[in-house]
Amino acid sequence: MAPRKEKADKTSNGGGNAENLIVNYLKQQNRPYSATDISANLHNKVTKTYATKALKELHESQLIAGKAAGKQIVYHALQDPSDAVSLDDLAAMDKQIHDLGEAIATAKAHEKLLRANLIAVNATQSTDDLRASIITLESEKKEILARLGPLRSGTVAPVSTADKDEVDQAWKMWSRAASARKRIGLELWELCTEEMQAQAKEDLWDELGLENAEI
Repeated sequence: MAPRKEKADKTSNGGGNAENLIVNYLKQQNRPYSATDISANLHNKVTKTYATKALKELHESQLIAGKAAGKQIVYHALQDPSDAVSLDDLAAMDKQIHDLGEAIATAKAHEKLLRANLIAVNATQSTDDLRASIITLESEKKEILARLGPLRSGTVAPVSTADKDEVDQAWKMWSRAASARKRIGLELWELCTEEMQAQAKEDLWDELGLENAEI
């Protein structure tokens, strides 16, 4: 019964085709694998039982190399000496890796700067919003000038003490509100520009016309 099972395993795995599949896989991956790994990586196109037997035979035939790794044996494709990399090639590869690493670091820094600029731009008012603000301010200006007319003519009675107190309280209230808004604005600015370099941050501040404000 045992020989029949072995024959069935070999037949079900394609015989020589299965061995070629194993050898080609080891060459493509160029790293050691155990029989269990090969069977799993080939999605059971080769059973573990057959892989174990085929790997042993291929090793004995010196078609692949193998060595003990703990309680199991791992196998890998034979290395062609002509495929060895020269010292000059290794040095060139190291330089290429170094150059690519620097290029990646530069690209990441540029990406952070662009993201910060995008956040800052999105935080500003759009052209339509600015135009609407101008219209509103012009309207408020006209109303203020209209109220100043009687004051300039001298026909308005002096301001009472109660009115002065009311104005002072309103001034203090709006001063606190302005300070709070300024603090919030500066906190948002720091949040939006935390990834930017100091010089780039100052340049953007000036570009947005905020040079007279405090950072």
